Amino acid sequence: MKKLLKYTALAGSILLASACTKGFEEMNDNDYTSGDMDPKYQFTFIQAKLFSSGHEGYRGNLIMAGPMSGISMNPQYTTGAGFNRSDAFTEATFSLIYNDIAKNIDDIQVRVSKDMELNGEENGAKLGQIAITKVVNYLRATMMYGDIPYSQAGKGYSQGILYPEYDNQEFVFEQMVSELKVARDQINDGSTYNEDFYYNGDASSWARLANSLLMKIGIFMSSADPNKGKEIFNEAYTNSAGYISSLAESAVLGHNESGGPWGQTVNGSGAANEGRVGGVSYHFFSDMSLESMQKRKDPRLFWVASHIDNSGSSTAAFTDVSAYTNYNPFAYDDSNGSEFKRIHYRGAKSGDRPDGNRGVYQKGDQVMYSAFTIQSRDDDGNYINNMGYSFQDGGQYAQLVAVNPNTILNATSPSMIMGSDEVHFMIAEAAERGWIGASSVDHFRMGIEQAIKKYPQFYAGQDYVTAFVDLYKEQTEPGYLWDVAVEEYITQEVNAYSSSANKLEDVIYQHWLSQIGNGYNAFAIWNRTHLPSIVPVNMNGENKDVTLPVYDKDPITDETATPSGTVSVELHTGGITNGIRPSRFPYPNREFTVNPTNVGKAVSSQEGGNPSSDFISAYQWMSFR
Repeated sequence: MKKLLKYTALAGSILLASACTKGFEEMNDNDYTSGDMDPKYQFTFIQAKLFSSGHEGYRGNLIMAGPMSGISMNPQYTTGAGFNRSDAFTEATFSLIYNDIAKNIDDIQVRVSKDMELNGEENGAKLGQIAITKVVNYLRATMMYGDIPYSQAGKGYSQGILYPEYDNQEFVFEQMVSELKVARDQINDGSTYNEDFYYNGDASSWARLANSLLMKIGIFMSSADPNKGKEIFNEAYTNSAGYISSLAESAVLGHNESGGPWGQTVNGSGAANEGRVGGVSYHFFSDMSLESMQKRKDPRLFWVASHIDNSGSSTAAFTDVSAYTNYNPFAYDDSNGSEFKRIHYRGAKSGDRPDGNRGVYQKGDQVMYSAFTIQSRDDDGNYINNMGYSFQDGGQYAQLVAVNPNTILNATSPSMIMGSDEVHFMIAEAAERGWIGASSVDHFRMGIEQAIKKYPQFYAGQDYVTAFVDLYKEQTEPGYLWDVAVEEYITQEVNAYSSSANKLEDVIYQHWLSQIGNGYNAFAIWNRTHLPSIVPVNMNGENKDVTLPVYDKDPITDETATPSGTVSVELHTGGITNGIRPSRFPYPNREFTVNPTNVGKAVSSQEGGNPSSDFISAYQWMSFR
């Protein structure tokens, strides 16, 4: 991508797409009626819609996929982390794709093809853009559900197929590969859509995106069919069109607030993270991801993490640096539950029991919890959190830390369709697997560098970051310089990688961590590798309970308090999978009513080897076994 889409240009184009909402609704409600809108507006619709639904982003990403991946945690809505079902949460992704997007994809392909055939228009490049965007959409569907309607999806109007068959995931990937290769060849055949939110119609950028998606599909196949995955990856990696290699070439979707938090232009997950589409989202870091960053003094913490202020009209990062004492985002609890540590950033433990996932100590017979948010300010100007503690007087040491709504995940934050950091991590992984002759160390280094530097390049919030870096310098480490810390971190991680006995784990960890805020990708990474190993596959045994210190005085308000012992409390009930981390979303309940034969075949064909009695733990074809 030559540059991040300017929000003003995006607003002008997408408002036109929004003006066609009536036509979209008509086509989606009546399979035998196609709208008459210009296909270029349908094209921008299928580019943006997947990333612009607060309803789906809240449910599919923040409540389900992120906690299932282990990268984030929702201690209020624990369905994802607790390995349970809620059709209200998991159907949203399916409905978004198959109700709102699929019919538009098929309709625009049919109409543009007819214009080419009947009127002699040179529409090859436009068909290429549409096909690549189609893959972007359906990759999310198969990442989360496994076998999906693909070859017959969205064909209610064009072919009268109202109840599509489910294609197995292997076939879906093969079809995507075929379509991407054709699209890559087509992209220079005639003019592209300039009404294009990813690349402003630049054909060479679209060809690089096609190759990068092919590489991603090859990597997705690494556990199920490594030979085929290697073949697909190599073909794209060596193709003369190239792949996304620099931040400037990344496929990025800009967002704005035209139409408000329920409009067609916002970052849906971001609007949800700000609590604007249903209240506080409770999108906190998991203790696994957070502590791994703290132990490494990962400088990204200044960008990605924050305490939460919910005293206003929406959820925001807490910005009053004067309220902190001895601020240190890198301090973590290394006590293994033997004492209460006065640390600033706490992650929520990944479980469905509040005593376990939010408990920090037991006072007498009562487990005391970390707070979610700051909720008010008292007459003396003290900030009061939802547990009733003054932030200034100790509450700052027992409040969960969230994915930052002021920087990387808000209503106007960009969506990364395909970032160069992700591509370099895939190349490093392919090299480590022996698929290609590239230097895994070089691409590992570039992946980390671009995973960090994408934040100041693409995201707003530098003022927030600067304020907290300065606070850390003032109160804890006077010589700290963020740019220097970035280079030191990269060197540290590359040196560790060079001498590592498990380089694949190191690559996967950094790839997984680069997806903070994108639970779908983070989950897909875990699902196909069962890495990083800090994310347990099974929450039984030693993972089922956690240890908390016992106090007779409150250590939040009394620094002299000392523990008298420890207590074990339940973290995870096991959910409906007997503690086995899910490998998928279940299909929507409605599918079993309106399309029972086809969805029933999809379920039965994927049940083999299921480690539990519930379908959500049944392996996808690409899942690690």
